[in-house]
Parts: sequence; structure tokens; C-alpha cells
Amino acid sequence: MLLRTAALLLVLGFVSGCGPREPVRVGFLGGLSGRVADLGEAGRNGAQIAVEEVNRAGGIDGRQVELIVRDDAQNPEKAASAVNELIGARVEAIVGPMTSVVAEVVLPIAEKANIVLVSPTVTARHFFGRDDNLFLIMSSTKEEAELSADYHFAKSGVRRVVAIYDTKNRAYTESWLRDFTAEFQGRGGEVVPIAFESGADVDIVAVVRGALAREPDAILLITGALDAARFAQRVREVDTRILLFASQWASTERLIELGGNAVEGMVLHSYFDPDSKAPGLLRLRQAYLQRFMREPGFAGVAAYDAMHVVLEGLARRQGKQSLREVLQTGGPFTGAEDDLTFDRHGDSRRVPRIAVVRDGRFVTVR
Repeated sequence: MLLRTAALLLVLGFVSGCGPREPVRVGFLGGLSGRVADLGEAGRNGAQIAVEEVNRAGGIDGRQVELIVRDDAQNPEKAASAVNELIGARVEAIVGPMTSVVAEVVLPIAEKANIVLVSPTVTARHFFGRDDNLFLIMSSTKEEAELSADYHFAKSGVRRVVAIYDTKNRAYTESWLRDFTAEFQGRGGEVVPIAFESGADVDIVAVVRGALAREPDAILLITGALDAARFAQRVREVDTRILLFASQWASTERLIELGGNAVEGMVLHSYFDPDSKAPGLLRLRQAYLQRFMREPGFAGVAAYDAMHVVLEGLARRQGKQSLREVLQTGGPFTGAEDDLTFDRHGDSRRVPRIAVVRDGRFVTVR
């Protein structure tokens, strides 16, 4: 891994001997305001660290990398405007978006402009297996939801689950719910869905009351970290023993910061191991902690990987070869914990893990 990383930095840092040249512009698109800003902020931070690493090594063919950041605000109109601004700035590629609902809006725009999107965290299943310009760092909701169903049916002994899901990010939450329900009910369990639309005026107490009235063995939260923390706190005021588990969307550091003791014991998912001793991940964690005073979390790691994929792909591009062609055929690409490769559809495959909140941190248990 260390030799590969050193070789990569030499390639990226090759200096042509010419004078200052126009920078290589890359974009980042994520929600930096609103209720799921934790996801976008972690993504931006991870992407920034990757850019800074490459620039310290000399850039790409002697050109420095300029990161242009835009906030999609989890709003369709703002997302469309933001991606058009990035295209107008002549970026080579865009890291993002961070949510599936925004991907539905911006992908047609990027396709028309022939701009590659590399999303750190989009996982809704209908984006997979498509011939488009969207490259996906993580596996689909199917892999994560099936692992969750297997784990909780076999390990936790759960048979009746109430699933609270946020329709504000419907593309992701309904995909996750469908995949979990099919697997869990196929094993003989029961899933009772309860929909809500996230916002400041959500009656959390009423939603929790309705969930507990169905007498579940466990409550599944397919929400962002803020809402997962709020739901957990309300549940724990009434029931201190019921199992709480959540999709990966909730597993940012903000969940622990906001949820406190209420999220202790919550079971979640991730595509990286925070306790891994992989040199690249240790280096990223150190840089991220020093710069931002917190752990990168899954979104920071995934965006760091996505940005390195883009920059490594640009460095490997030859002649008239497009970035899309390089990403489809030129792997593997260096990730913080593991290398990444893409199939002809731009899909990656990563092994999902089970994590539990213990003593205020995420601990991988499977």
C-alpha cells in the first residue's frame, strides 16, 4: 500500500518544467446547509484533504488542483443551479452528490454536459447497472439492507420491526426499506413502515408514539443523523430496552454528538472499519482530526476516496481518452482503506459492516 501510494504521488506530482499553468478544476457537490449538512460537510472535508495531498506532491502534471465547492442544500432547484455553476466553471469532474434524491436531479444535467460524477455515498439501487456518467463508491442498499436483515433476524432475535423512514430522501430510504423488507419478511419476520418528512416542524413524539403502539421488537431508523438522534431520545424516554438500529445514512459523528446516551447500543452500518490499521486510513484520520477536530466518519472517508479516484484518473488519462473510460478500465484506484475498481456501469463493490455505538464511538462487530 505504501509503495503504491508513493508511486501514485510521483505520477500526480510530475512537473513538466513549464511555467505556471491553469489549474485542474474539480467540483464538489453536497448538502452544506439544512438538516443533513453533516453528510455534506464531512464529504467536502474529505475531498479537500485529498486535493491538498495531491497539491503538496506537485499537482497533476505540474498543475495545481483547484477545488470548487457548491451547496445543493438538499433542494432540487438549488441542486440544479449548483451543478450548472460547476459545469460553467469548466470542472473536469464532480465529486458528489451525497444523497440519492439529489442524484436524480443532477445526473441528467451532468449527462447532457458529459461531466463525470463520482458519488461517495449514493446507494439507491436503481442507480446501479446503468450506462451513465455516475460512478458509485459504495455498494447498493441491497447489500447493506440484506446484511442488516440477516444480522437482526439471526443474531438479535428480532421478529417484528417498525421502520421509520424519511420521505425527504425518498430515492434512498424507500430503496433501503424495500430491500430490508424483502429479506426480513422472506425469513419470516414482519416489517411495519411509518413514513415522515423531515423538517423542523415534525412531531417526533407522535411518530414515536405510533411506532411503539405497534409493539415492535425493534425500531429501524432510515433517516439522517439529526433525526435518528431525536427519535432515539424520544424512544428512550419511554422504553430503555427496545433495540434501535439504523441505516448507514445516520452513522455520522453527529449522531453521537446529538444523541448522547440515547444512541448507546444502537446498531448501524458502514463500509469502512474505523479501527482499521490500513496506512492510508490512519493518515487520513490523523489529517482529518488535526484539521477538523473530529473523526472523518464514513462520508469523509468515502469522499476522500472519491476525490482520489478522480485525481488519479485524470493523471492516468492519455491522449483523447475520456475520464469515464479511464475509470471504467484503468483501476484499481487507491482508497484510504482498500483499493477501488469499477465495472462497465461505474459501480463499485464494498463489503458492508455492522457497527454498534459503544462508549460514544462506532465499534465494528461484524
